[in-house]
Amino acid sequence: MRKKYYLLLLGLAAALTLSACGSSDGSDDSSDSDSAVTETETAAEDTEATEEDTEEETEASSLASITPSDYLVENVSDYITVGDLEGLEVTQYTYEVTDDTVQEEIDYMLEDYEEEVEVDRAAQSGDTVYVQLTSTVEDADVSYIEDTYFYIGDADYGEEFDEALIGASAGDTVTFSISYSEEDGDELLIDEEWIGETVDFEAEIESVCETTEVDYTDEFIAENSDYSTIEEFEAAMEEYLVDQYEEQSYSDMLEDLIAEALDNCEITGIPDDLYETCYDETVSDYGYFLDTDDVDEILEAYDMTEDELDEEVQDLAARRLLISYICEENDIEVTEEEYVAYVEQYAEYYGYDTAEEYEDDMTRSYLVWSLYEAEAGAILYESAEVTVETYDDSWLDEDEDYLEEESDTEEEIFDADAEEEAETDEEIFDADAEEEGETGEEIFDADAEEAETDEEISDTDAEEE
Repeated sequence: MRKKYYLLLLGLAAALTLSACGSSDGSDDSSDSDSAVTETETAAEDTEATEEDTEEETEASSLASITPSDYLVENVSDYITVGDLEGLEVTQYTYEVTDDTVQEEIDYMLEDYEEEVEVDRAAQSGDTVYVQLTSTVEDADVSYIEDTYFYIGDADYGEEFDEALIGASAGDTVTFSISYSEEDGDELLIDEEWIGETVDFEAEIESVCETTEVDYTDEFIAENSDYSTIEEFEAAMEEYLVDQYEEQSYSDMLEDLIAEALDNCEITGIPDDLYETCYDETVSDYGYFLDTDDVDEILEAYDMTEDELDEEVQDLAARRLLISYICEENDIEVTEEEYVAYVEQYAEYYGYDTAEEYEDDMTRSYLVWSLYEAEAGAILYESAEVTVETYDDSWLDEDEDYLEEESDTEEEIFDADAEEEAETDEEIFDADAEEEGETGEEIFDADAEEAETDEEISDTDAEEE
């Protein structure tokens, strides 16, 4: 699965370690008292070892030859003006690993060992129901049909939807209607078209399955892991999570640090080849899950415009200009050996059969830039003013409350503007009506006065006759 941000969450700290190993000096001084025979034998052994290592490297990796420095932007100062990068202020959040954190990770892992078994009975809570679902918004001309499944209890389409499936067996057809509110659109996994509408459903039940739970015992751990007991396994899991959270803490901070550095830069131009590379990579990222590289399809699927896509491409290009600048100023170079080791490590980590498949999936360009970002980030980190804070889950609730308040405020502003606009329109209408009424009355009075004048003239003419 191609989720490139995992490389930032998990890979940057490891990349730094790889880089340090690759650039270390492994030479060892020989003693002057060593005999010529010993030196000759040692040299021969070293040569044989080097040849064996070369053969092993060739067998271990068949990645095409690469010069990572070719990916950096040449004459980068022609395209970017960089301000002061010393002492950038950033907050690094640390994450506490609790017993609940460990248990959640274990529960998630155990799900892989659960088995789904089809049963010949009516569906009940906790079952997975496979259906052919037809959904129609009331008064709409189009129905949608999909083959899907629902875990009764998750309430993806709402509790009322789950309740409608309970009691149904394979071969049954269940019809029902549900009215969705505006709030349901925020809480449920429903289509946008359903929000504020009544939807008619027809579910043809194809099968009902129950999930067999894992018997979490020492025997299970011994059979399915490198540990003998639950206690050993959970201690190792805690250590693993601590390491992962430390890497995430560092990489999140590094991302913020690069963003701060970019705020101190002015982009004066983007080389054509860099823009094209960033464009292709951005399109590839968006198109991966859609299994397409058609830009029009991608824009429609993600509800994006060409300008928004171009903005993302320019942001990525600006980031790589900054990385190139830092690497140029600090004589940073990633070697081919470091690159190969990096790719092989993460190919194995993500379960790829070969490093070539991983490289092809992630793209060579992205992997090279990930390594250079790790190096450049380390330079920024050395002089940064880092404030360490413990992450608090309650902030998520505060963020949700803030977003809700912000939404309410925007709605109030909209209502106030609408009311003010309506009152203004009413005042204008009344003023127009009053002016029109007065004008009409004046015209009527003038006409009446003119009629009286005509009548007087008529009477005078009659009297003279």
